[in-house]
Amino acid sequence: MDQQQPPRRPTRILPVEQRQGPDLAALVGLGLFVPGFLSSLTALIVIGSLVWPSQAWVIPVVWVLSGAVVFIPVVEGLLVKALLDVQEPSAREMAKLEPVWTSVCRAAGVSREKYRLWVEGSRGLNAFAAGGHTVAVTRAALDLPPHLLEAVLAHELGHHLHGHARVSLLGWWYELPARGVILLVGLVAKGVLAVGRFFARYGGAAVVLASVLLVLIMLAGVVWLNPWLLLIPAMAPLVAFATRMGEYRADRAAAALGYGPALQDVLKGFLAAAGGDQRTIRARLLASHPAHVDRIRRLRNG
Repeated sequence: MDQQQPPRRPTRILPVEQRQGPDLAALVGLGLFVPGFLSSLTALIVIGSLVWPSQAWVIPVVWVLSGAVVFIPVVEGLLVKALLDVQEPSAREMAKLEPVWTSVCRAAGVSREKYRLWVEGSRGLNAFAAGGHTVAVTRAALDLPPHLLEAVLAHELGHHLHGHARVSLLGWWYELPARGVILLVGLVAKGVLAVGRFFARYGGAAVVLASVLLVLIMLAGVVWLNPWLLLIPAMAPLVAFATRMGEYRADRAAAALGYGPALQDVLKGFLAAAGGDQRTIRARLLASHPAHVDRIRRLRNG
């Protein structure tokens, strides 16, 4: 990476119309989470009908309302610490982070106090935005020159400004019951088939056939009750496409703040370290991030 410091820090302010509210990538991503939301809602309606028949609506309604709770800073912080390998920055790490984060937020015209900074435990150079208030960087990112670290943080701020991080957390939260149903059905099906294989050793062909039929009937019943479950795996390429759109949009947000050249330097460093983009076409279709060369080209072309 180019280690030269720029003559001055970028000072352009991102126009209000560009930084307020969700962009197209966020809206597309939100729409793609609808099947997962409906699958979870159906599952909770069934559960509510079984455990509390007279008030079957309570469980699904409480679950729908719970989507707002995950964005409360305290709750979001607990989720981040529980699910991600992050920790609060040490005094030394904060001394590196705070000045560059303050500079980025000042350039964007937003309050730095709105977001909470974390340090992620992986060894690679990376950063991410999550929920409504979380920005995390790896320790390798902290070793970047200040102007390159600012570019990385500006990209992550772009995810927050355009709603990508909020949509991602909301989609994950609302898909949890559906994914739980998929996991439970898969475990039960494996158990039934395991019993069938056990009896097959002793010539129990009828038991094997019965176990296979039972699994098929069970799967058919689940699909009949909740056909939206079939769409969740099929949506993976489209969700990945929307996520890549969000990456391009976050790059544009960083460039609008004046960090385009520095962000290109960061991406060139990634590209050099990886020895080029060796991903297959299938891997690219399912990837959450575009190829570095494509991001550099877009940044260069404005």
